[in-house]
Amino acid sequence: MIEGYKLLDDYKFEWQRMLHEALVEQDPERLKERVAEAEVAVFLRLQDLAQAQDSPAERNALQDASKALLALKRDTLKFPHWKA
Repeated sequence: MIEGYKLLDDYKFEWQRMLHEALVEQDPERLKERVAEAEVAVFLRLQDLAQAQDSPAERNALQDASKALLALKRDTLKFPHWKA
């Protein structure tokens, strides 16, 4: 789990569930898949919000999610030196 990141039990958006699954995954091979899935979900949600003027709290949460996923890749999966 990423230090300082609070996990929620209920999710308003699919990207939140996918992020949670990546953050709690213990199997390194499965973690790669979960991180990739969560990254796609975060990206797609950012695309949805691109034209919206509201949702600053969700935008901030998406930014935090991106940072958490990067930390997982760098610290746990040893990106960029991981093997596909």
